[in-house]
Amino acid sequence: MTVKTQITFKDFWVFYLKSSLIRFFGFPIIAVLLFIFKGFLDGDEQDIFKNASIWLLVLWVFMTIRGYFSIKKAYYSDKKIQENISYTFVEDKIKTEGETFENDFHWNTVSRVKELKDWFLIYHSLQTMNMIPKKDFTKQEIVMLRTIIKNNGVKAKLRND
Repeated sequence: MTVKTQITFKDFWVFYLKSSLIRFFGFPIIAVLLFIFKGFLDGDEQDIFKNASIWLLVLWVFMTIRGYFSIKKAYYSDKKIQENISYTFVEDKIKTEGETFENDFHWNTVSRVKELKDWFLIYHSLQTMNMIPKKDFTKQEIVMLRTIIKNNGVKAKLRND
């Protein structure tokens, strides 16, 4: 089975946003809660919620802008991720072919596979992975890929839909 893909900057940015929800919302909320708690301890309760909401907005805007430029830099510095890539999945290996590269790797070298709603993530190590958008698969191809992954005994978190 062969699937042709291309990851756009928009795809990359949306992936980052969805995978970073805890950072985007959790960290600023924890910071604001600490700010509120400190205000109660100091006895300065009248402007606590006003100041906290301002800080929450400032932290969220800062983190969003910082994240955007970090992701933009990461995406545009990696020319291979921007290419049209063809993935050929067979029983014992995966062949990847881009405009400037070709690579084969066997399923037994894959660390793990994680299937998200919109992506297959094929990890080679803790931080190195192939990101394959599911928008380029048919439903039958998704089922076939899940079967190949299971048959090869790869550690995987696959969806049931």
